[in-house]
Amino acid sequence: MKIAVIGYSGAGKSTTAKLLANYYNCPLLYLDKVQFLPNWVERDRDEARLMVKNFLDENGCWIIDGNYPKFCQAERLEQADKILFFSFNRFTCFFRALRRFCQFTGKRGKALQRDV
Repeated sequence: MKIAVIGYSGAGKSTTAKLLANYYNCPLLYLDKVQFLPNWVERDRDEARLMVKNFLDENGCWIIDGNYPKFCQAERLEQADKILFFSFNRFTCFFRALRRFCQFTGKRGKALQRDV
């Protein structure tokens, strides 16, 4: 099973992706972790793109959480058996993102390392 989970920030993509990865016993790739190194330092774009390409090539099943068009988006969506698009209203997403921000404020780099 190959599932692409895309949508707005705060919509629940990461939580859903983790549940699906556990359910289907597939490797999970968070594109935020590809984009950012600790302390929100951006990774080199070519290196990040190669990481995603290698993940796609090396895994027969996968769950990928995130949008990032520059990270093999066409290939991801073409290969996906299912595409989940989370399109909640802006208020729901805003309050979820705000809650997450408050939860991780002052915990350097923890938002990307959280166990969703």
